[in-house]
Amino acid sequence: MRRLLLTVGMLLMGMALVGGAAVSLVGTSLLPLDQEVGTHASAAGAVLGIGLMAAAVNPAGNLGWVRAGILYGFVVLAFEAGSYYLWHASFHIGPVFFGLAFSLLLIATYPERKQLVPSTTARKSSDIAPAAQAATKPPIAPDTKPDPEKEP
Repeated sequence: MRRLLLTVGMLLMGMALVGGAAVSLVGTSLLPLDQEVGTHASAAGAVLGIGLMAAAVNPAGNLGWVRAGILYGFVVLAFEAGSYYLWHASFHIGPVFFGLAFSLLLIATYPERKQLVPSTTARKSSDIAPAAQAATKPPIAPDTKPDPEKEP
């Protein structure tokens, strides 16, 4: 049941983010900083929403997307609070409620919550992929002496 709630929650959150990104394309903004800098906030929102919807198929295998969905709620709260206190803009409770509600839903329904917090311990060399281990070893220097048995 928790697995189903996690999947449905990720799908709903992703669809709402994609819908919000599409709606923001139609509206006008006072300061289109995202376009001036070279990024596009609507595209970023759409990518987050699409990623969450795609990750909803296998949330345990897409831990990074689950973490991004959780982070979204806290980032929205920070943005709303920052714009309220710094620019005296109106505080929009809807996005904050949506973001925090889905963040808490993802936390509550994720099968192994301990994995949501990245480990701060040093990784063992056995945890590193073999290809990465091979890349860290110095290359073997070729023999500079010719082998007398192999000479023609």
